This record gives sequence, C-alpha cells and structure tokens, in this order.
Amino acid sequence: MTTLLESPEQYMTTPGLQENKEQYWRDGYTVLRGLYTNEEIAAYRSEVNRLWNLDGLDDDLNLRTEFRRGPDGRYTFDRLDPVLDISPGMTDAAKHPALLAALETLLDGSPEVLKCKLIRKEPGTNGYIPHQDFLYWRWLNEAPDRLCTAVINLYPSDARSGGLGFYRGTHHELLPGPADNPEADCDPTALNASTIDVPALEAGDVLVFHSLAVHFSGRNAAEVPRTVLLPSYCATDDRGLYRRYYQREVVRRCKEMVGFERYFERNADI
Repeated sequence: MTTLLESPEQYMTTPGLQENKEQYWRDGYTVLRGLYTNEEIAAYRSEVNRLWNLDGLDDDLNLRTEFRRGPDGRYTFDRLDPVLDISPGMTDAAKHPALLAALETLLDGSPEVLKCKLIRKEPGTNGYIPHQDFLYWRWLNEAPDRLCTAVINLYPSDARSGGLGFYRGTHHELLPGPADNPEADCDPTALNASTIDVPALEAGDVLVFHSLAVHFSGRNAAEVPRTVLLPSYCATDDRGLYRRYYQREVVRRCKEMVGFERYFERNADI
C-alpha cells in the first residue's frame, strides 16, 4: 500500500517527478503518489459523504447531476458537475499546491482549472467506451498538449472496481471515429488491445492523463463505490477559462437534454 507523505511538498524534490514527466509524454498518462496526507484524504472522504446527502441533488432537473442506469435498470445519479462552487473541500483537493506544482512540471506551464466533477460509481454500474476528451474541447482553441485531467482517488481503484484504462501512446493525434461516423468517438476496432493498461491505484494517488489519451472504464464489479474527483486543467494565463467552460456547458446540457434522462422516463405519458 502507498504510504502518503507527511509533507507532500517533499515529493517535488524527488527524482520521481522527472520520471513521471517522461512517462506522461511517452504513454499519455502517469500516476503521482504522495501528494496528499492521510488526514487530507480522510477529510475529502467526509466531504463527499456530506455532498452526497445534500437536499435536492437527486432532483431530476438539477443541472449539476447526471444519471446512469444502475444494476437494477433504474437511473441513479453518479456525478456532481460542477462541484467546486458547493465544496471548499473539493476545491482544496483540486487546487492543492503540491498537485498544481506537479502539473506545472508535467505541462511546462501554469495550470488553471478548466472543469471539475465528482464521480461516485456504484457497484454494478457500467463504464464508458474508449474516447478522447479533446474531441469535446476543440472549441476552446487550446493546443491538446496544454490540456490534461487529474483523477484524484479517494479510495483504492483497479480494473475490478471499474477504474480508468488506457491505450498507451494514443495521445499524439485526434483519432477518427468509425467509417460511418468519422466525427464520433474514436473507432474501437482500430485500437491495439495489447497496449491496454488499467493502473491499480491507492487512496491519494493521482492519475494524470493527456487530453488526447484514449481511455475507458469498465463495470464496477467491486462491493463498494468507486469515488474520484476529476479536475481538468489547461496550461494558460486565462483566469476566466472555468467560467467560460461552464457558461457554455449549461447551454449545451439544456439544448441536448443531458441529465434529464430519468425525468423523461418518469414522465413518458405526459
């Protein structure tokens, strides 16, 4: 089991960070360890429990919640997006000095938060098909090398619990979709299965991946939820990026009816 540092800033002086940077640019992802103390992780877990019990989060028309079908076939909300505006604790995790310093080294630039969501994948809940985040971020007019996502693990995670998997080395270009829909997510039949890696992570580990890295997740076959905070970053001087992202995102969700799936199912006869 990973031992978290009593002083996370110690990590920044270790040779390991240079190795992380080399892996990030070689494979499209890397795992940072020891950035958070045991006390910080415990506090973040308590904050997640508080958030998941706030009044109104299970409302069908709450724009910050999205629903997925659970093992019983019924819809359940699995994320809060955005989350920073209602949680000082999650803001502390996403803007932790040790994490930001590590990201600055990886990206060769000062990281600004682009977006941030909290996901809690219940046992039996399915995952996501292979995709590249940059496909959905092209409108930002930012180079893909400047964009990344950090997966802050609040509990252990692996393939069995539906942890993120990667196709190593797929972060060099935006891959086309299937022949009948080339603008869609990348064609899974064109990917090399021998390059798949699903990192096993401990609580406090941070999995950082490139905006073009093809990634996916499987079904959570464990007995407990997989709980992760996922802030995305851009190496930029634009302090208004976060606001610009969510101003556009609110309009998109309303236009495309994202997050209203359970509402329409419950009101199909109206």
